Amino acid sequence: MRDQKLSGEQLDDLLNKKSGLLGISGISSDMREIVAAIKQGNRRAKLAFDIFVHRLRIGIGAMAASMGGLDALVFTAGIGENSAEVRAAACAGLEFLGVQLDPAKNLTSRGDEEISVSASRVRVVVLKAQEDWAIAKECWKLLTWPGAGAGLLARK
Repeated sequence: MRDQKLSGEQLDDLLNKKSGLLGISGISSDMREIVAAIKQGNRRAKLAFDIFVHRLRIGIGAMAASMGGLDALVFTAGIGENSAEVRAAACAGLEFLGVQLDPAKNLTSRGDEEISVSASRVRVVVLKAQEDWAIAKECWKLLTWPGAGAGLLARK
């Protein structure tokens, strides 16, 4: 910030919009574009992918350790729902936890289904996030909370 004489807003933009996958790959923050670039031999895209998966596996391992194991591993939201490559890479090496991914199911998943083999001790599932429903439910709770509706409208 000091060296480049960045404002707080510029630093926020750098950290939140130009770092991560985009900063490492030099291509995009969209995992679909990263995977496409890897298939074309782009080494920076591969590095971005590998770092992303490494951090994901760190998170999975930390949660498994704090909970004493896993019953299920759930992939959701943009990358979790749509990137078979990320799911496969994240599950690779997690067999010691009981994770056994079914490669065919993983490649064809459209969400809301199990993608582990039947013998897997840990269920691996892809779920559609449906953020719009979660937001609508919370809004409904606020609007139907006794006495809240009038207060919310009056506070503008």
